[in-house]
Amino acid sequence: MLEVVNLSKIYSSKKGAEVRALDGVSLRFPEKGMVFLLGKSGSGKSTLLNVCGGLDAPTDGEIIVKGRSSKDFTQSDFDSYRNTFIGFIFQEYNILNEFSVEENIALALELQGKPKDKAAVDALLKEVDLEGFAKRKPNTLSGGQKQRIAIARALVKSPEIIMADEPTGALDSNTGKQVFETLKKLSENKLVIVVSHDRDFAEQYGDRVIELCDGKILSDVTKSYIESKNLTDNVNTVGDVLCIKEGTELTDGDFEKIKLFLKSKKGDVIIANNDKDIKSFKKVSRISDDGAKEVFVETDEGGIQKNQYTKEDSRFIRSKLPLRHAVKIGLSSIRSKPIRLSFTVILCTVAFVLFGLLSTLSFYDSDSTFRQTMLDSGDTMKIRKTYEVECVWYTPNNEPASYISAYETRFSEDEFAELKAQYGASTFGSVPVNLSLNLRTNSSNYYMGNIAQVGYLDESNPMRDGINGTYPANDSEIVLTEYLADVIVNCKSYTPSGETIEVASRDEIIGKNISINGANYKIVGIINVGTIPEKFGTLADSQEPDAQLKSEFSTYLGDGMHQIAFVGHSRLAALAKENQPFTPDNYVEHRMIGVFANGKAAKYPEWSNIKYMPYGEMTEGVKYTSVNGKTEPADNEAILSERLFITLMCETLNELQNNSSEYDERLANIIQLGYAIMEKGEHKDVGGKSVLQPYTAAQLDAKRTEFINGIKQYKVSLKLSAKMFNGNQNSAFGDERQIEVIGMADIAEEGAYEAMYLSAATNEAIWSEQRQTLDYYEEYNTKYIEDKNAVYGNIFLPFDKSNEQTEKFLQMYKNQEFDEESSRYELRGEFVDKLSMIDGLVDGLSTAFLWIGLVLAVFAALLFSNFISVSISQKKREIGILRAVGARSADVFKIFFSESLFIALVCVVLSTIGSVIICGLLNTSLAQGIGASLFVFGPLSFLVLVAIALVTVVAATFVPVNNAARKKPVDSIRAL
Repeated sequence: MLEVVNLSKIYSSKKGAEVRALDGVSLRFPEKGMVFLLGKSGSGKSTLLNVCGGLDAPTDGEIIVKGRSSKDFTQSDFDSYRNTFIGFIFQEYNILNEFSVEENIALALELQGKPKDKAAVDALLKEVDLEGFAKRKPNTLSGGQKQRIAIARALVKSPEIIMADEPTGALDSNTGKQVFETLKKLSENKLVIVVSHDRDFAEQYGDRVIELCDGKILSDVTKSYIESKNLTDNVNTVGDVLCIKEGTELTDGDFEKIKLFLKSKKGDVIIANNDKDIKSFKKVSRISDDGAKEVFVETDEGGIQKNQYTKEDSRFIRSKLPLRHAVKIGLSSIRSKPIRLSFTVILCTVAFVLFGLLSTLSFYDSDSTFRQTMLDSGDTMKIRKTYEVECVWYTPNNEPASYISAYETRFSEDEFAELKAQYGASTFGSVPVNLSLNLRTNSSNYYMGNIAQVGYLDESNPMRDGINGTYPANDSEIVLTEYLADVIVNCKSYTPSGETIEVASRDEIIGKNISINGANYKIVGIINVGTIPEKFGTLADSQEPDAQLKSEFSTYLGDGMHQIAFVGHSRLAALAKENQPFTPDNYVEHRMIGVFANGKAAKYPEWSNIKYMPYGEMTEGVKYTSVNGKTEPADNEAILSERLFITLMCETLNELQNNSSEYDERLANIIQLGYAIMEKGEHKDVGGKSVLQPYTAAQLDAKRTEFINGIKQYKVSLKLSAKMFNGNQNSAFGDERQIEVIGMADIAEEGAYEAMYLSAATNEAIWSEQRQTLDYYEEYNTKYIEDKNAVYGNIFLPFDKSNEQTEKFLQMYKNQEFDEESSRYELRGEFVDKLSMIDGLVDGLSTAFLWIGLVLAVFAALLFSNFISVSISQKKREIGILRAVGARSADVFKIFFSESLFIALVCVVLSTIGSVIICGLLNTSLAQGIGASLFVFGPLSFLVLVAIALVTVVAATFVPVNNAARKKPVDSIRAL
């Protein structure tokens, strides 16, 4: 059945020297019988047993098991070979302390995939004299009892070979004798191979004794018997031993034969007549009761029958460690490492919680949220138009870097008509403005006198039918919303002449004249544009309102229609040019110049950091007042913004006044006039309070001319000295450049309040010189060209809540691409900003949770891996026992994955509870800010958390377990 051919096993010492534990050993074992392997320590006997039993692999040579060679065996094949044919018995018993006696024995059966056979176990316990010990734990047994349990475990699966390594080494002589007698009995039907150092036991019980030395076979002898030879009927000999039959009367012939036998022997002869002495002598002389004598002769392996085997005979049984045993072994050491376990669980739980939160964000459906929010938001949607701008960032000694940005532009009449055809007659356009109703009292948190937009309703727009009054017929008429009308009723405003508008209801406002940012309007109608949500109503009576609610209300008004005033088309177009210019080249603040008046800095450094730009950038249609009749600057000439021009001139006039010995009232009036022009009106006392009386357009034109004539009269120089300015160092540098001022322009944009407009050539000359000195600067490029008829900053579209329109708006919201003209439509409004914020928040939190979770997961995995490594080290004994019994690497994996999965289950339970709690807290906090619940921990999030936990645990467990499972069984056994 078992044969080894030219078997070698070479070990390398730490110093690199080779040690030949086996050196070309070849043996053929019989089908049954008891074979002893003898030899001194290091002779190779245990190595031979380990290699024959598949606990170790040979360096060279092969094992032949029922005709099947080990040359192509994998480690799993060796395990299965052991599980199928081998029953191992060790010196240290090697039974599992966690299992009962019954479970230890039945384990060998269950590894073969067989059911736990209680009857077979009980029968074996009876056979080894341990009947009734089935439920006992190993720690309650003696050494001999444990060894008999090990024998029973080896026998329960009926192996064809039993291998015992020093099975009596830890036992007393009497118990050892009992073990050998048991093995001897088993050898009648099985092959029993025993490693021992006791020659007496080997010769007494062994059928074959093989002695090894230095890895080679020193001797190989087999027990044989010499039959007795009759000298007479009463006397016979067994070799050199003379035997006389019991109870016979010797004849003279018998005595003659005895005399001749004695004469032939030299030396002492002992004749015994005592039964005890005779019995002892027979035992020592190996003489059986039938008179045959045991002797050992050279083994003739040719005489060992070599059978023929089929594939079925040599088929291996792959081990199957029951899950309950894997779990029991896996969990056995958890309680021994409480601190390490606690740290592992805590860190893993934190990591899994972050992944749990991440999963809730991953399942956030932006599209569904958008659709539902749109359906709840109202019946009108607002859109704007933006164009693509390439921003190029220049830094010294580096290649320019660029990024794409979007700037607002205006819709043309053709685009408006196309949108109206798609969405309906209620479509209308508006222009963003920053106008004020000039309220008398404005301490309310609810009534805000800002006009955020002016709109136009064409004659076909059905919204006109909802106006209480008429629609504006000329540029001086205006329609207000019900909200703006309520603002005037509650906070009062002023007429163009400065009188308070005293009204008690909205209707009384109709027909009243009102001053709005210096322009005079007649209120001809009031329009209902919808109901303001009830939640904002508390702001009307609250002295200390919720800051978040107040901010939300301000955004709601600015983005919606309640702060829109409706005017005629020509007035809308004029306001569009004043308030929303198309500026494709936006110059950054690095394009600055220091300005000096009359040879000295004007209040340095306040006016030393002035923007300059080409005349072509000046807003088309602005009110321009010329000093000398020129309308466009030539080289080294400039048009100043009205604010800058008046400030510089008034500072110069103030110096004249301060340096004069007499007070010049006319000079003072000119200075006062300049400041009045900047405020677009004069302050007058009305009821004991200073009230701004706005100029009409005609008055403002006359005042500007009067101011210019006044400064000419005092011969104030209109020539400026200019030097380039370094914003980082806050100082001017370079050569002075003389620039003559030819006029002032009323620039509405706040960014151009303090700017000078130059010819293209002068502008480029200054910029070319300045940019060489800058640490960095930007330039803006675009292919977009605004239509000359563009007027509308926003378009309001009626929303019928149909799926078709909803999807259109959704695509508009999601669209980030510019069309062939480098422009795109964008959805605007409070809910859009909120959704964008939510989307951005989801992206930001997802990224944060992902990276933090990954970092913690790596730490958790490392800690987990270390935990399992320690556990493996503590379970070397169990691993060695299981591998010897026949368990495969897969069974080792099953044990430690059971342990890991149990810990993972604890982490999943804790992290699920933690995720639910934290999600609730976060949603409560977010609801106050964005009114949405982002962290919804549902079944899918739980499944994601479980998946992450499994991946982390498997990844952390695989490496240490794989290293342990790949070890040869003998390495684990040596650790026992």
